[in-house]
Amino acid sequence: MSSALRHTISLIPQKHNSRCTITVVNSDNANTANGNAESDEITEISQDAVLLAISNQSRMRILGLLRMDGPLSVGRISEQTGMAPGSVSFHLRKLAEAGMAAKITPEHADARTSWWKATYRAMRPAPSEDNRLTGAQYAYRRAVAVTYESLYERYLDALNDLPDQWRAVGMCEDRSMELTPQEMDQMCHELDELVHRWQLRAQTAREQDKRNTQTADEVKRVQVVMQAFPWIP
Repeated sequence: MSSALRHTISLIPQKHNSRCTITVVNSDNANTANGNAESDEITEISQDAVLLAISNQSRMRILGLLRMDGPLSVGRISEQTGMAPGSVSFHLRKLAEAGMAAKITPEHADARTSWWKATYRAMRPAPSEDNRLTGAQYAYRRAVAVTYESLYERYLDALNDLPDQWRAVGMCEDRSMELTPQEMDQMCHELDELVHRWQLRAQTAREQDKRNTQTADEVKRVQVVMQAFPWIP
């Protein structure tokens, strides 16, 4: 069990971190990364310029959409987010420069339409030897915090329009306890394992849903956000 701080953002269901390949994005390959978002890779970002390019709420939202539903056109992203197409294109270019997105040409697609995909499934800053934050790492984590907050706010804005059964479920709770660093790390590992088991369970159930359209109609994507950190008064 690693004691390194886990701070991975994906915004889509992913396989458990210990079963993933770690790809390091540094100054040598930051602008040429061409991974596949369908692979089980976590991208460790070691270059400050790449972290700063990603440290933007709009870019993180666009990247999340590409990972969940991509490839997507600029127009489709604009429709889903409410951003102007020109703004979407600008942020996509910045993500491409950082190696996090790539422009593609899907088969049978309109050549006049700009299509994009995410290049990696999930990302996190490469850990430092003493786990202190650089300025770029701090900016990145602040952007992640704002992204999570915005994600929950969009849920609240849509809550009254959800079906009855979905308005009645979910959770928003917090707990505090006194732990050692080792205990906290073990707790995080166990929570991660629990969610991983539910991911596997959901994958199996969705495969069954393909043969049972009645159940499939009730399925929605559910976001689980886990955070654990020392309490600061």
